Amino acid sequence: MLRVGITERGDAGLDLSWVGKLNLVDFAIVITKNPIYREFHEALIDNKSKLILHVTCTGFGGSKLEPNVPEPMRVLKAVRVLIKNGFPAEQIVLRIDPIIPTPKGIQTAIDIIGFFHRYCSPVKRVRYSFIDMYPHVIERFKSARIRLPFDGFHAPKAMRDDAVTQLNAIASAYDLRLESCAESNEHASGCISQLDAQILHKELPAQLYKGQRRNCLCPAGKTELLTNARRCPHNCVYCYWKG
Repeated sequence: MLRVGITERGDAGLDLSWVGKLNLVDFAIVITKNPIYREFHEALIDNKSKLILHVTCTGFGGSKLEPNVPEPMRVLKAVRVLIKNGFPAEQIVLRIDPIIPTPKGIQTAIDIIGFFHRYCSPVKRVRYSFIDMYPHVIERFKSARIRLPFDGFHAPKAMRDDAVTQLNAIASAYDLRLESCAESNEHASGCISQLDAQILHKELPAQLYKGQRRNCLCPAGKTELLTNARRCPHNCVYCYWKG
């Protein structure tokens, strides 16, 4: 079975411990909201033959939702530098995770896609998910005096459908590929996919899905490369970690 690493327990741009574990996997999905540091760029470029980079940029960096996340333009500029210095653009995915499917939240996501298209046009993959309102997330929203976007755990279907319609329109206009994480819609794709393997000249065999949560499509060969079972220093209000 192909061994595929991923960095979901923390932020790979802040915690570089994943680098020393790359020898344990055939390739890896590296996820960060903070791609601005030189050491991170060096690690990516040195290991580019076996990495797919997910750059998470929701558009709310520096706000009460994401107090310690860099502002979107800093993230965008860092991606431009990374590409200029030799990391392949086809191995970069813009990750809008999560989208808050209110009118403001959808427009923010659309704006981020537009910025990336304008300044990082070689990046053609956009991955998204919708916010999940866990009980502890609701309490954080209230503590931060942020209005709850909807009642319940998942956004109402009408809100999600409206977001997908608008995402489809901008993806068509800019010739982008949309992928959704743990969403039961037309773009559903695991964070680790056959496309990732193909880009890195690997072959991802048919594998049983791990089913970490409903609609998860990640394969069973998934190996976590970070060990933080708590919120990372970004302290995002919507983080699924309680601690």
